Amino acid sequence: MVIYRYAERVKMQSRSPKKCLALVALTLVTSSFADFEPFPPTPEGQPYSNEIAFQALSNYADLAFEMYSDAVRETIRLNMAVYAFRKDPSAATFEEAKRLWIRARKVYGKTEAFRFSDTPVDELELEILINAWPLDEGYIDYTRDNPNSGIINQPEKFPKINSVVLPKLNELEGEANVSTGWHVIEFLLWGQDFNPDGPGERPWTDFTTAPNADRRMTYLVTSTEILRSHLVMISDEWSPFNYDGHPGEFFLRRPSRIIRTVMRGVASMAGREIASERLAAALRSRSQEDEHSCFSDTTHNDLVVNMEGLESVMFGAFTSLNGKVSINEKGIYHIIESADPELAERLRAQFYSAKAQVEAIPAPFDQAIVANEGSPENEAIKSAIASLWEFVYSLSDAEEVMELDTRPR
Repeated sequence: MVIYRYAERVKMQSRSPKKCLALVALTLVTSSFADFEPFPPTPEGQPYSNEIAFQALSNYADLAFEMYSDAVRETIRLNMAVYAFRKDPSAATFEEAKRLWIRARKVYGKTEAFRFSDTPVDELELEILINAWPLDEGYIDYTRDNPNSGIINQPEKFPKINSVVLPKLNELEGEANVSTGWHVIEFLLWGQDFNPDGPGERPWTDFTTAPNADRRMTYLVTSTEILRSHLVMISDEWSPFNYDGHPGEFFLRRPSRIIRTVMRGVASMAGREIASERLAAALRSRSQEDEHSCFSDTTHNDLVVNMEGLESVMFGAFTSLNGKVSINEKGIYHIIESADPELAERLRAQFYSAKAQVEAIPAPFDQAIVANEGSPENEAIKSAIASLWEFVYSLSDAEEVMELDTRPR
C-alpha cells in the first residue's frame, strides 16, 4: 500500500508515468525511509548524484518514446508509398517507395541506441524481426543463380504470404533465413546488388509482369505492414500512457543496475555492433556483400544515424525529423559527470571524436571497404574503429568509478 500511495502521489507531480516509475524505483531501493521527496538523498559515499540520475533516467524514457514514435511516423509514410505503388505501379511510384525507405531507415537507425539494454526491443525479442542481417536472398525471392528460389516463387511450399506466416518463417532453419524487417523490404525494392558503382537495380516490372509478380507485390506490402506494427509495439511500450509495459519492469530494478545496463548497452552498440560487426568485419572481408544495407548502398547512413542515436542517450538531447519534438535534458554523460567531471569530459571528447571519424568514412561504404590497404578510405575506417573502442574503454572506466555494484542486498 505504501508503494501504491506513493506512486499515486508522484503521478500527480509528474507529466510522465515513466518518470513516476523511475522515481518510485529510486526511492524504494536507495532510501531506507519514506520521506516522500521527489528523489532520495544521495547516500553518503555514493559517487554519483541521485538527483541527476533521476533526471537522466526519466529523460531516457522520454527519449525512447519520442525516437520510436518518430520511426513509426516515417514507417507509416513508407507504408503509404508502398500502397500507392500497388495502386498505381510505375517507375515513379517505385522510386518514391525507395526514397521513403531510405528516409524511414535513417530515423529508425537512431533507435538502435536502445538495443542491448534490456529494453522492450530486447524483452519482446523483436530485433530479429525488425533488423535481422545478413539475409539469404534466395530464401525470399529469385536470385541471379536461381530464378525459382524463395518464398515468393514457391507457392506450393509457401501457399500463403501474410502477416501471420512471414514472422513464423523468420530464421526458421537458420539465421540467414530472414523473412521480415528492413533488409527484406530493402531487397524487395532494390534486388541483388551486382553494380560495383551503385545499388541494386531491380525493375519495377518485377511487381507487375514478371513471374509471380502478384506474390512479390503481396510480400512487399505485407512486410512493410509487419515492420510498422512491430515498431508501433515498441513505441507503445515506452508510451507515457502505458502503465503496464516493459519499461515499468525496467525502471523497477535497482537504479545502479539500470544505469549500468544502459551504459553497457551504449558500449555494446558502439563497440561490438558498430566497430566490430559493421566496420571491422566488412574491412577484413573486403566484400561488398558484408555491408549492412548492401542492396541500397546506404550503409553510411546507418553508421551516421547510429552515432546520432548514441549521442541522444549519452547527452540527453533529441529533435524529431519534423522539428515538432525537441528534448534537451540530462543524459548518461551527466550522471558520470556528477561522479567524475574529468572522466566525463574525456568521454565527451572521445565520443565526438568517434562520431566525427564515423562520419568521415567516405560514402558509399561498399567502395571504402574494397579500397587498397593504406588508402584514405581504408585508413578512415580503421580510425573510426580505434576511436569507437577508445570511447568504449572509457565507459568501462566510468562504470568502475561510479561503483555500479549490481549485486542484490
